[in-house]
Amino acid sequence: MRRRIVVEQGEVTAIARLMGCTTVFVSYALNFRRDSELARRIRRMALLRGGIEVGNEPAKGGTSNEGKAMEAAV
Repeated sequence: MRRRIVVEQGEVTAIARLMGCTTVFVSYALNFRRDSELARRIRRMALLRGGIEVGNEPAKGGTSNEGKAMEAAV
C-alpha cells in the first residue's frame, strides 16, 4: 500500500482554506506526490488535526511484500 495520510471528510477543504491553496494540492501533498515546503506543512497540519499516516511502501520504486516473502523462503 502506498504511503499517504488519511483525514476525516471535509478536512481537505478545511486545510486548503487554512493554508491558502487548492484542495487538489492538499490531496497531492497527503498522498506524498509533492515534496515542497508547503506540502510538508500541509502533512504536518493534517497529522495535528487527527490524520493518520498509513502505508509503508515508498512513494516510488518500492518493492512488494511478496518479493520479500519469496526471498525469506529461499
